Amino acid sequence: MADTKFHAFDRKDTTYTSDGLSIAVSVFVPKGVEKRQTLPILIRWHGGALINGGRVYEPWFPRWIIELAAHHSAIIVAPDYRLLPESSGLDILSDLHHFYSWLHSHFGSFVTTSFPEQTSTPDLSSILITGESAGGYMAVQSVLLGETKGIKAVIAHYPMIDLEDAWYSKPGRKVIWSQPPPSYPDGWLDQQLEAARSAKPITERIPKEGEPDLFVASLLEGRYTEMLGSDSCLFPLENLRSLQQRGGSLTPIWMFHGDKDTLIPIDGTLKFVREAQGGVKDTIVPGAEHGFDNDSVTLDTDWVLEGREWLNMHWP
Repeated sequence: MADTKFHAFDRKDTTYTSDGLSIAVSVFVPKGVEKRQTLPILIRWHGGALINGGRVYEPWFPRWIIELAAHHSAIIVAPDYRLLPESSGLDILSDLHHFYSWLHSHFGSFVTTSFPEQTSTPDLSSILITGESAGGYMAVQSVLLGETKGIKAVIAHYPMIDLEDAWYSKPGRKVIWSQPPPSYPDGWLDQQLEAARSAKPITERIPKEGEPDLFVASLLEGRYTEMLGSDSCLFPLENLRSLQQRGGSLTPIWMFHGDKDTLIPIDGTLKFVREAQGGVKDTIVPGAEHGFDNDSVTLDTDWVLEGREWLNMHWP
């Protein structure tokens, strides 16, 4: 595995069950740890607008997050989940809840039996959740929707937050990836959505260069929110307000976002930070576009160092 970002880990794959479907999870246990250790856990939800991506698609898996796990001898847990538009937003949240049920009921025994040479056990009381873009949405939704058992902190990279905003729900000419958007054949999006209605669920979709992008098309036509669904639980800001009305406490969250993000506007992150009333650490990275924490970012990058100081107060 020398040619992979995960060279410092041993990998095993398994599944969790959601609504009768078996959905893949990859588990990475650090090599070289002392035997019989109890290891913290890092859960990483992948990005891709809830439409694209996969749990171990390495070009989208931030190297510094893998380095963070290695630094703390943490077990990485990377789940897949059903994707739009073949499945609904509620299907995705069902997967989220079923994943955590599996984590707390079956994960410990899976590690013990699948990595017998390690003789280490996962510490289910010391969990960090991370995710980029749509993965940031999944990470934040996890704790807003009650999956807080053992969760010490959340890192949300340029997350999708305000999905009721006009950016997602109203048509218009939009600058995406800092350039005018591509044109799509008339009716292309309708054709894709119609085909999805009768398609089987998909849990991984790796975009190919040059192919039309369903997410971009949905933004241009203002139909992303339509694909997601209208239930209030699908919207992080609604869930935050509901949590506050119940007098609940917010799990520590670090959100970071580039102020030049032309795919997922920073406004949603800023609104969440304001409404959380001091409950969120935020980092605004000047001049940064979407997905800026690429392989050039390390644990020693200035803004990462600042975030790690905060993280050390909460996890592991």
